[in-house]
Amino acid sequence: MDVFKCSVRLSDGKVVTCDGIAYEGKLWLVPLWLRHPRNLVVLPERIIRFDSFPHQKTEGGDLDYQSIQLPIPKSALRGEVPEGIEYIDHPQNIQVPVHLLRR
Repeated sequence: MDVFKCSVRLSDGKVVTCDGIAYEGKLWLVPLWLRHPRNLVVLPERIIRFDSFPHQKTEGGDLDYQSIQLPIPKSALRGEVPEGIEYIDHPQNIQVPVHLLRR
C-alpha cells in the first residue's frame, strides 16, 4: 500500500500536513499511525475520506495532494469527526511497513 503526503485546509482555517492512502477505491487521510507492538508495521488509528471534497493532485515536490478542503475542525483529526464525514476508526486490515512512511 502506498502512503502519500497531503496538505489539508480545515474549517477553522488551519492547514495541516497528513499522510494519505488509497483504500477500497477511495482516498483517505491518516492523521495518526500506531506502531504494531511486535512487527515492523504501522496501523492507522483512524482514516478520514477526502476524495469526496475539493482536492488537487500535485506533480513532484514533497506533497502528493494539496488544497484539500475539509469541512472539519482540527479536533476531527483526533477523533471527534462530525456527522456526514466518512471515516473508519481502527481499520483492521490496513498495515504498512514502517520503512514506507516518509517523514
